[in-house]
Amino acid sequence: MLVSLIGYLFCLALGIWGFYVTGTQLLHGTLVSSLDNLFLTLFAALMGVTAFGYLAWRFIPVLTAGGPSGSGAVSATAPYVLPEDPEFNDPHLSMFNKVWIGLLVLTAIEVVLAYVQIAGVMIMLIILLVLSVVKGGMIMSRFMHLHFDHPRLSWIVVAPAIFCILVMCGYFFPDSFRLLDLRP
Repeated sequence: MLVSLIGYLFCLALGIWGFYVTGTQLLHGTLVSSLDNLFLTLFAALMGVTAFGYLAWRFIPVLTAGGPSGSGAVSATAPYVLPEDPEFNDPHLSMFNKVWIGLLVLTAIEVVLAYVQIAGVMIMLIILLVLSVVKGGMIMSRFMHLHFDHPRLSWIVVAPAIFCILVMCGYFFPDSFRLLDLRP
């Protein structure tokens, strides 16, 4: 019950933060001043809508049912009780935890390698890209449940992802070469 209450309060705080950031960006007119501001505003708005949408999904049925009498109106004498979370039983939970810990370890390795350069720039870039591809494969395989699907269905997801990566590389690499030479 305490965990549920903490989760609900976190959702409330996240929703308030999201709408506050979105409102301040809109009021100050800095929404489109940079791509970072636009991303932050869209992310904050999405977090606000998602958090308040979740809270509405959890509490509107309880509030409209009216408590124990079911009369449709909330009784002043009936105590309000938070809705109970459904029983959670997932046989794959230990596997998900192992993948999550593996992702944390790979992320820690990437952070350490970013600060302690053990080789040249090109070799470091290759190492970090390989680690990122491994992490992406772990996420797609287990968290997106592609491991349990038919292989043809996996290619339906993987092929557009590879195409998007190649398009983004073609779009961002000219800027990276410009930054490598430190020119505007």
